[in-house]
Amino acid sequence: MESAENNFPGEDTSESLEAEVASLRQQVWTLLVLLLVVSGTLSIFLMRQVTYARSDLAAMKAQVTPFMQEYQKELPGLDQFQQKMNEYGRAHPDFVPLLTKYNAVIPANSAAPKK
Repeated sequence: MESAENNFPGEDTSESLEAEVASLRQQVWTLLVLLLVVSGTLSIFLMRQVTYARSDLAAMKAQVTPFMQEYQKELPGLDQFQQKMNEYGRAHPDFVPLLTKYNAVIPANSAAPKK
């Protein structure tokens, strides 16, 4: 048998293949550098956003703290009001749908009014 050559018309020579490999290698390095730059930029942006969020949180805490302290002082009065509403709901079953509407605690032993 005759030895068949693998050189088909239009096939690249070894020098052009080496040139293509070198070109691909250069593209890979370029993409890696670009990826490094983009990821670094994103990291810096996210660090700045975290800094802004922390400063906003500190400002909000300063504004919200007096309201939270006032709420904590008024909490026992709110609990008493809810207990009185539950007692009234036990005594007056017609009031139970109103408690249900506003997600108040519904007395367990009172039945809802029949329509």
